[in-house]
Amino acid sequence: MRVNQKRKTMNIVLRQGMILLSAVAFLQCGGGRQVSQDEPVGGSSQDRIIKLEKQSAKKTNDITLKKQLYREYLGIGMTAKALMTMEDILIIDPNQTDVQFEYGEVQYQNGNYRKAYDAFLNVMQSTQGEAYRSRVAAYVSGGFTVQRVTSSSAAEGFPSFSPDGRKLLFQKKSGTNWDIVEYDLSTQSEATIIATPADEESPVYSPNGELITYTSTNEDARPVDPNYKVREILQIDKTDNFVRKLTQSVADDWLPRYSHSGEYLLFVSERNDLRKVSYVAKQSDLFVMESDGDFQVQLTNTPANEGGACFSADDKRIFFHSDQNGTFDIFSMKRDGSQIMTLIDDDAGNDVNPCTSPDGNWIAFVSDRDGNYEIYRARTNGSGEERLTFHPGVDSNPAFSPDGSMIAFHSNRNGNYDIYVINLSAPTAVLNSAELVSRLRELSQN
Repeated sequence: MRVNQKRKTMNIVLRQGMILLSAVAFLQCGGGRQVSQDEPVGGSSQDRIIKLEKQSAKKTNDITLKKQLYREYLGIGMTAKALMTMEDILIIDPNQTDVQFEYGEVQYQNGNYRKAYDAFLNVMQSTQGEAYRSRVAAYVSGGFTVQRVTSSSAAEGFPSFSPDGRKLLFQKKSGTNWDIVEYDLSTQSEATIIATPADEESPVYSPNGELITYTSTNEDARPVDPNYKVREILQIDKTDNFVRKLTQSVADDWLPRYSHSGEYLLFVSERNDLRKVSYVAKQSDLFVMESDGDFQVQLTNTPANEGGACFSADDKRIFFHSDQNGTFDIFSMKRDGSQIMTLIDDDAGNDVNPCTSPDGNWIAFVSDRDGNYEIYRARTNGSGEERLTFHPGVDSNPAFSPDGSMIAFHSNRNGNYDIYVINLSAPTAVLNSAELVSRLRELSQN
């Protein structure tokens, strides 16, 4: 009897021990933890999205679930679904300011600027608007002061600085044609220096300031509409007003740009496109010549359109735009036309007309990636892209001052084209809330 009793006692102890060990193992494996219905499972993004979608379908007004869901969507690039989920949240509760702001950011990044501006406007008009002011301002205001230089009723464009930075050259509409004007920045006075019945355009000073190179249709004697006359590149000596013809190709040659040494001139030409097509369909290439017009050499020869060329600060490379990738992008190449590389490529728009800073650190350029043409800059290696102007008008053709402190450009932001400068030595304060609301209203209506 005692033996049997002992065996019974031992069996009970063993069973209890096994039960205890099983319980410990179960708990260590997580078997005793109940997963909340509202908690997304681990694993891949797809797993989390599937669970969140199921939970959100059951709890259609659960904003917390929907926020988790749209952030998961964004994490794997499902932008359209993320935006739809954000819109669902804002229908449930329009006062979700964080969602409103993120919605604006995503719309902006996808090129839907009107929707982005509307969202940012809603943010700024909310009770939490002030907390978002600096972040919203980054999308609609530049970091530097923009100053208007000219304000006449005549159109003006394509500015360039004199070598001492005291004057600007630009083309100005005189009746039905363009003339060349020199503007003194200190006295705010101007003088017409080249005027014919033809169009004189795109003037630039030589680096020593003794010559002005420009394009003119004056050499085209054909009895055709003035709008269809081709441009040649001319040069005037400021000491004696002697005019030299640098190109004579019976084709459109335009946009001359000096090397910093003054030895060479880059220009754009259609001289190699012999097709019988409209002049607007002609294909353009880049050429270089000595500054007196000798030894004209073709640098690019592609089915694409190349233009807007300028030399790097050390004259070893050339920056230009081309549509060889589909849209216009910024490229660089060696000065002999070799080693062509894409430098700035934004899928949302066209990047054109690069200009290098005197210290060789920056490229200013024009882009319509944000809905209309604005001035941007980037490092000469293509990094650090930064938008400099914010306006519904067209801002175009940037040109650095000799000390790099300003960028001149032309804009129609006040009705007709005038000359403006971006003062890179004068950072702007962040717009106050009222200014920001006014700017957003203006942008959302254009």
